[in-house]
Amino acid sequence: MAKPAATKKTFGQHIGARIGKASGWLPAVAAFLCLCLFAAAAITLFDVNSVPKTGQKANATGLSAQGTAGLRRLLEARGHEVIVNRMEDGPLIEHGDLEIITLDDDGGTLTYAYHFDSDDTSSASSSSASSAEVSSANAASANFTSANATSESAASVSASASGDADEETGSATLIPDPRRSKHVLRQPLGKVVLVVAPKWNAGPDPRNRYWDRGPTLVATANVIDSLGFLSPVSEVPAPKDDRQAMARVKASPPGTQTVRNGDSLVTFDRPPYMLKRDMRPMAGKAEKGTAQPFEPAPHLWTFRPAQGGPFSAPVSVGAITGLQSITGPNLRPLLVGPNGEAVLSQVIVTGNRPQPKAPIYLLSDPDLLNNQILADPEKVVAALSLIDAISPPAEKPGRVVFNLTFNGISTDHDLLHALSRPPFIAVPLCLLIAGLGLMWAAFSRFGPAREAPVEPPLGRGVKILADNAARLMAITLKEVKLGPAYADLVRDQVLKDKGYRLGVSPESPDDLAERLGQAQKTTDSFIDLKARAAKVMTVHQLIDITLKLHAWKTEIQRAHT
Repeated sequence: MAKPAATKKTFGQHIGARIGKASGWLPAVAAFLCLCLFAAAAITLFDVNSVPKTGQKANATGLSAQGTAGLRRLLEARGHEVIVNRMEDGPLIEHGDLEIITLDDDGGTLTYAYHFDSDDTSSASSSSASSAEVSSANAASANFTSANATSESAASVSASASGDADEETGSATLIPDPRRSKHVLRQPLGKVVLVVAPKWNAGPDPRNRYWDRGPTLVATANVIDSLGFLSPVSEVPAPKDDRQAMARVKASPPGTQTVRNGDSLVTFDRPPYMLKRDMRPMAGKAEKGTAQPFEPAPHLWTFRPAQGGPFSAPVSVGAITGLQSITGPNLRPLLVGPNGEAVLSQVIVTGNRPQPKAPIYLLSDPDLLNNQILADPEKVVAALSLIDAISPPAEKPGRVVFNLTFNGISTDHDLLHALSRPPFIAVPLCLLIAGLGLMWAAFSRFGPAREAPVEPPLGRGVKILADNAARLMAITLKEVKLGPAYADLVRDQVLKDKGYRLGVSPESPDDLAERLGQAQKTTDSFIDLKARAAKVMTVHQLIDITLKLHAWKTEIQRAHT
């Protein structure tokens, strides 16, 4: 006997045979999507203060030479509880014994004051104050350790003064951020605050993007501008009259600057910070008509403590390249070099104004704390000794807070992190509930296949009409009145099946039905069932009587099958 020819399967049939029926794999797809939703919500809810890697940034997450991730690990190894804060404000912020703020050349401490009138009211302090700043800068520059540092600092001061004048003519003026100043002076996260000045800029290494390559010194003017938040910044409502506002701006006290920011006047100090760097002439002769180029010089350094400071003995830090020191009228040196280079200073508030809420220290050279110290045990000991000297006295290692909000990676401006805090936390919670509902709907929808109905199904319109009629009867509480009508319906079906035609027989339909029941010896009497159907009071009684009528009809139909 010849075998029947095999039918060729189509591509769709091959795929269907491999993956199976949709009722088998669609629930798994729905479950996977719901799990992804749960994972995203979990990350949003429980990973609020996640710490990203920031490459060449000078903060506690930076793995390059400029970062301080190594210091963070050293403190953790010593038993300190280290907290990395990325929140600007709110009840979830944790406080500690020491708050460390590492600055970078990213403008994290600066903001813009906007004023869009034709006559901008921003101005610097009086000309006498400006001349006093320049003269003090020139006097201090005579003590610089290198000619390059002298020329660089003097040029930065004059450039800063001229830059201020240029900014006054525009509609936006770069000023210290009032939030940063208020945070450090009035609302610190630690009992002691350590601010680390910026120094290096670098690019990513092609072999590892978290390492650095080609480091260069940050511009002196940028370092000086980034420290403006160490002095008080005040905001008061601006007069509605522009002339009065202009008079208030021009009447700014010496050594300060007042600018208009919308409807407020912002007043901040302009302390004449002086920055020195240990530089040396570069090898080779300079080109004709150009100045001799300089480069950072590596030297071994030992700093002596100043009188009244927290240090009792000299601190040896090993080799530092291009040592950076900063002095100013609001800085009291605590650690100085052989020639008076101020490396660690305490920040004070001048002008008989309230002093900071907590002691504030400024570390001029970040190379004393950044990841470069890991290459020299002597530097590690010096860094930990510096931390111990300025930290509050305690029997055990205290809590250290690294504040990253000064580095431009705050979480308050992130939508996902905003959704994880009240009152917006309701959004991810609703998504979780919706995901559970989707999963339940998916598993209940794709169940075993239903058997095809034997009788021809009713049309969609008929079903809808019947459903609406049933719902209407239920709403109007008239279901109990359907008992006699159902009894008549069952009676007519039985008489039709037996061949009786209504209206032809002299007997009434009820009598015919009763006679048929007596002939077949049914359990219940039809007359009795109909009478009981007219007296039902509840839906449960109606269900009982309809079941009895259906049983009466079934007994008569089965008698002749």
